[in-house]
Amino acid sequence: MATSVDKCFSEGDFKQITEAVKAAELKTSGEIAVMIAPHSRHWLVDRWLFSAALGIVFSLVSLYLTRESNWGTYYNFTQAAFWGIIGFLISYFGINLWFKRLSARHKAVWKNALRHFAKLQPTRGHTGVLIFISVEENEAAIVADKAIAEKLDPAYWQLPHSLIEKAMGKGRHAEGIIEAIQEIATQLAQFFPRQADDINELPDGPEIVDL
Repeated sequence: MATSVDKCFSEGDFKQITEAVKAAELKTSGEIAVMIAPHSRHWLVDRWLFSAALGIVFSLVSLYLTRESNWGTYYNFTQAAFWGIIGFLISYFGINLWFKRLSARHKAVWKNALRHFAKLQPTRGHTGVLIFISVEENEAAIVADKAIAEKLDPAYWQLPHSLIEKAMGKGRHAEGIIEAIQEIATQLAQFFPRQADDINELPDGPEIVDL
């Protein structure tokens, strides 16, 4: 069964991205890594959990409001079940809009990108750059190591980021990544030119990762 990554990237795409990274690193001592994740958060699981919790709250409130204490205490479990279902449905379909907020997607993808960047092998000059793609959210994040962040204006990263997201919007994921790699390499070459003793410290090929 094809995964979300398979639907957006072919083996040919991976080869082109790899070649783009290799070509980029001939210009600079900077290291570019590409990671692709199917998603950055279990959105459906979260929706079920939130919805189930609200359904339980509705049921408990219904039990409290419909109890009778004439000859002992009695509860209307039918009404409680009904309101529990109502609470679940309201939450399930309503909270979907909350989870789909652009800010929520940005935050989830950025957090996942930082987590995976921390797992990368540290480069000698702290000159690593991670291009992180999260397929389900259709989002990208670019994380730069300390030495690069000190040289390049934070606003610069909007350019390669926009190249990726514009291409993803057209279903051309690999094309956007390659354009971003070329753009970043041009910038890095100005501040971190390739040295005679340069070694390849990070993988050139895209890595498929999860949460």
